[in-house]
Amino acid sequence: RRMNQAAQRVSLDVWEDGKRTLNPLAGWSWSDIIAYADAKGVPVNEGHNFAYRAQAPIEATKRHLPNLPWEKVPLGKPFWQCTEKELKGDPAAPITYVFKSFGD
Repeated sequence: RRMNQAAQRVSLDVWEDGKRTLNPLAGWSWSDIIAYADAKGVPVNEGHNFAYRAQAPIEATKRHLPNLPWEKVPLGKPFWQCTEKELKGDPAAPITYVFKSFGD
């Protein structure tokens, strides 16, 4: 787990004694992780290679449901290596979602 994986996490210890849980990435930011993954050639989940373009926002609690009103677009590389134009398309989609997770 990382501290910035959820809004309710204000702090996260590397070792949580009560849970006997090790959080080796507790002090890492999202930028730290993607920089490391790119520099070391770490294989990443193929879900990172797609953008989801929509005409209107979709509630976070509903984004797992089937048949959502978005277009799943293959990017050919992780989304953080893409330009804004590659993510949003041409013409630009009003709303774009990406799969941002490392072990969530």
